[in-house]
Amino acid sequence: MGSAADLREGAGYIHKSYKNISTVVIMVFVIMNVVRVLEGLGAEVRSGGVAPDGVDAVVDVVLDGVEVRFAVEEKRRAPFAGEVPAMASVHERLEVVGRPLLLAPYISASLGDALSLKRWSWVDAAGNADVRAPGLRVQRRVSSSPPKVKTETLPSGSGSWAIIRSAILRGFVESVTVTAREAGISQPRASQVLARLTAAGYLERETRSRWKADRERLVDAFLDQYGGPGGSPRWFYSLDAPMVVAQKLVDSGAARIREFAVSGDVAADQLSPWRTPTQVTFYLTGPSAVSHLDAVVARGPEDANIEVIIPDDTSVFEPGVTGLLPLAHPTQVMWDLMRHGGGDREEAAERVRSWLLTR
Repeated sequence: MGSAADLREGAGYIHKSYKNISTVVIMVFVIMNVVRVLEGLGAEVRSGGVAPDGVDAVVDVVLDGVEVRFAVEEKRRAPFAGEVPAMASVHERLEVVGRPLLLAPYISASLGDALSLKRWSWVDAAGNADVRAPGLRVQRRVSSSPPKVKTETLPSGSGSWAIIRSAILRGFVESVTVTAREAGISQPRASQVLARLTAAGYLERETRSRWKADRERLVDAFLDQYGGPGGSPRWFYSLDAPMVVAQKLVDSGAARIREFAVSGDVAADQLSPWRTPTQVTFYLTGPSAVSHLDAVVARGPEDANIEVIIPDDTSVFEPGVTGLLPLAHPTQVMWDLMRHGGGDREEAAERVRSWLLTR
């Protein structure tokens, strides 16, 4: 019997066998995602029955007369390559049921290689797959970048961005009055922004004066739609490491906390250490601190390791995170990393995102 038909007919049995309906819905959803990709590659996929605790789904994959049972681990976010070794305990748990198979929204080529080295099979929602077992191999890469997810348009402007950043950082919004005061806008404007975010599903009203934020969806929409802080960047080069430059500027007293924020590589290293910073972005409210930089003017970004911006959007200075240095808002740190580009910075941005959403 075909796999999709198998699942539809089997759903009634599973429904009767389980009291936790949400668990059943999730399990069937997970299996159907695996089915969609692997059947497109010519394999037959059958439900392996009710999944035991600790396993999201069990599927039997049949190709060229070879049948293999897989135990599926579904993740809403793909692991970082550096996190794969720490998944050994999950791999061992799944192996008791079948060959471990990871399902995630998108798995890059480098992550796929890291998973394969640790004997993981994997499938992603973009249609990429590498499923391996003795006598069975299903492999395909159709997408080299994550699929774009349609998002509702966010309200823009410095005040709106301040509200959005605050909601992402805190996970909630508390009263129109407080929101307006903190964002530096009028109460009617704050009310409009909250109403628009609520209508788009980014906020959910809990009480008359409190909204809960869908932080994960909101941060992704922000990174996708934010047009940048404005202001003209200036570039410098220093023989000192970027972290040393930042610390010297702080120690000089030239930049006060509310007038100075560190972003880019150095900020990412403070939030979620990953690699040695090679660049730093400074946001300033005025040019006074520039004279304290022990650096020379660079011809452009390709010759610089220091970037200085006096932004139009002052929400970059939101003091939501404290540390050794005054840091820009974590959403700005991610945006700057993605703007500067490179595989390492993209991974650093993902690590900052993970840190932000789990704090």
